[in-house]
Amino acid sequence: MLVNDLGGSDVGEGADPGPAEAVAREIRAAGGKAIANGSSVADWDGARSIVDAAVSGFGRLDILVNNAGISRFGTTIDKTSREDWELTLAVNLTGTAAMTHWAAQHWQQIGSAPGRAIVNTTSPAGTNPAPGSAPYCASKAGVIALTITSAAELAPLGVRVNAIAPMARTRMTEAVAVLADILRKPEKGFDRIAPEHASPLVTYLASMRCRFTGRVFGIEGDDLYLFDGFSANQHFNNEQNPWTVEGIEQALRAVDLQDRGLMIAPGRRLSGLQPSDATLAALGQL
Repeated sequence: MLVNDLGGSDVGEGADPGPAEAVAREIRAAGGKAIANGSSVADWDGARSIVDAAVSGFGRLDILVNNAGISRFGTTIDKTSREDWELTLAVNLTGTAAMTHWAAQHWQQIGSAPGRAIVNTTSPAGTNPAPGSAPYCASKAGVIALTITSAAELAPLGVRVNAIAPMARTRMTEAVAVLADILRKPEKGFDRIAPEHASPLVTYLASMRCRFTGRVFGIEGDDLYLFDGFSANQHFNNEQNPWTVEGIEQALRAVDLQDRGLMIAPGRRLSGLQPSDATLAALGQL
């Protein structure tokens, strides 16, 4: 296994080879084979060097897990800097795309074979975006689209491409006060936000046991759920007549103004309305 980590902070600053090497040592201590790599996935050529290092070190490439990520929460879009926008998308979305590109190039060169897998990491922030983190939400939504299109394109090479949207405590969530409070470890009992709950799902999606491709899976503690892409929940037909502005207004007049939250299982939704009551109230006051 090649363990890649730039070793930067959760906001994308600095570099440190220590984290990747620490994980590689842990794998070797458990009897596995592992090498550490500190290249940046956000750099297109850096991503190529990671794939090359894996092939050179182990002679083959079978599984790619795209898990690199950064976040800069707490800034609305009008205050988001160009640096924050570009860096967040570079790591979260371009990094996923670049790694997928070079892995696919390698597989294309050596020919089709069964058992290959890519596991991408999106987020509930990509499936159910919230205010205060536009770059992060946009990048994670982009990962979902990339997962779906890559699954179709790479199937002839024997590659399954799926994504996970875990609800878990990480360095990134701990750096945001409101998230750290929501996702804090309970004093006792089942810790449903512990990050290790995502590991079996990643292992399953990477294994030959998995029969899915192009799908997005959520995991939160003991809850496992499956998304249905970017689904349209309501449909209106105008009986082969062109729509007019007035006709659209009439058709949508009785539709609820809010999405009632993210469905994660039959009868169960995550809390949160889109747009929120506060958003609609602000518009109504103008």
